[in-house]
Amino acid sequence: MKRYFCFLLMIIGLPLLLGMGAQGGVPTDKIPVPAKKFTATYIDQTDVTTECMDASIEGTTFLDGKKGEGTFAVAFENIQQIVFRQYAEKFYGQITLRDGSSLELVISKDRKAYGRTKFGTFQIRLNDLKKMIIDPALQKKI
Repeated sequence: MKRYFCFLLMIIGLPLLLGMGAQGGVPTDKIPVPAKKFTATYIDQTDVTTECMDASIEGTTFLDGKKGEGTFAVAFENIQQIVFRQYAEKFYGQITLRDGSSLELVISKDRKAYGRTKFGTFQIRLNDLKKMIIDPALQKKI
């Protein structure tokens, strides 16, 4: 009896569990809303510039990555700009901090940056970006 019940539960539950992964990411008309408000200018690999409000990376307002064996998380408040580059198999973010110093991190190229433009929502994979310039001021009208 227990075997029959477990089998029946598995048959009923399996389609539900498989359907959970079918949504496939953030819809283009909805973006993650970050807790802190920043504006940013995104410059992609073809030099197209996009100014955004509610700028974030995967809904967060920091860039994280590895330097050596350590993992760093640098808050947008401290970042002036990030220049992205691919070298061999690694993807780098060269961060210029507001105090003038810099830091280079190995970051995940498949993460996405998000924002809102005057036309609608915006999203782009980090490896499609050349540069991201962050405005520390609270949200401005674009």
